[in-house]
Amino acid sequence: MGVLAVGLRYTDKENLMTPETQTNIPIKITNVETIPIKGTRGYPAWVLVRIQTDQGIEGMGEGFTWSGHATTIRSHVEMIGQQLVGTNPLEIQAFLTKFLPMATDRNGFAAISAIEIALWDVLGQVAGLPVYALLGGQVREKIPLYANHGIFGGAKSWEECVERIVGAKESGFGMFKWDPFSGQGTPEPAELNAQIQKVEMVRAAVGPDYPLAIDAHNRFSVEGAIMAAQALEPLNILFFEAPTEDKPELVQKVAEATEIPLATGELTCTRKEAKALLDSGVLNVFQPEVGTNGGILESAKTAALAETYDVKIATHNWCGPIVTRAVSHLCAAIPNLLYQEYASTAPQDEWEQDLLEPATQIKNGHIILSDEAGLGSKLNEKLLTSRRLD
Repeated sequence: MGVLAVGLRYTDKENLMTPETQTNIPIKITNVETIPIKGTRGYPAWVLVRIQTDQGIEGMGEGFTWSGHATTIRSHVEMIGQQLVGTNPLEIQAFLTKFLPMATDRNGFAAISAIEIALWDVLGQVAGLPVYALLGGQVREKIPLYANHGIFGGAKSWEECVERIVGAKESGFGMFKWDPFSGQGTPEPAELNAQIQKVEMVRAAVGPDYPLAIDAHNRFSVEGAIMAAQALEPLNILFFEAPTEDKPELVQKVAEATEIPLATGELTCTRKEAKALLDSGVLNVFQPEVGTNGGILESAKTAALAETYDVKIATHNWCGPIVTRAVSHLCAAIPNLLYQEYASTAPQDEWEQDLLEPATQIKNGHIILSDEAGLGSKLNEKLLTSRRLD
């Protein structure tokens, strides 16, 4: 065993998907292209992927490009891509079986996820079916969305942020979620009280019944998380996300001290990690990140796993429009969906809508999926060129 690159580790397991073992396949990968573009919401770059085939069919993908990690993720994609040339793009499970064991950190998983999404796009086009049809078919024709703190981009005051939250409600988004906190560990009571007052302002603005969720981004100690949860209890919070470290024994301690439902999952990269959290028996909502957990198929398997625990899925998504589209196909096919997260709501991020042709259709806070094959859109080459970083 030897290290190929940070984030991916080569193993001598089954030599799946190699050109030498696939001599008579009907379609072959001819190129795996990485396309770094200028990102948004605090991310200087996003890494997109385009898979080209000898049949002229192209698939697009994207992984969660963690801030400052675009170069590393790109190198992972290029390394994997070299091994995929000449192989069958339709063998998605074989691809995951070979490459998922190589991933050693989120960069490696993001690269695999980006390629996997592009493979689904190819498969759907070959089959002449949308991806959701290949996942078992639709259980819903429109995907309920919740807006998040992405809506704050460019806002000049907290009052403007609150106005935008009200606007999201009026636009039909079924829920709003944000992180009102600062600092790490155990907060000072006065500091925590000031942050809770912001939540009180939002609750007053949207009314007593509009669903609000709170994210802590794993910032608190157990003691701090319990303090925050108990302060939030009078405010009718739908769920409290990532209140402390994603360790089952710590999350369980928080759950025992509050009536607010708990959610987490965005940092898990494998189903084993997801299962460890679900085994705690205290989560009400699980939040897989399709851009880093292996992609669409692994997310579908995670959703099925969560269903056995009677846990709802609220897919995490802080990525660009390709991951958003991939997530919506997943959400169309899973029975235990709560909401799909949607970040591209700030006026300054409107360009994202044009990256795909046709653009993602959003009506009254729902994504309306088409019946076009694959992911259902192509990349806007003109916009891609204008935002490309190389």
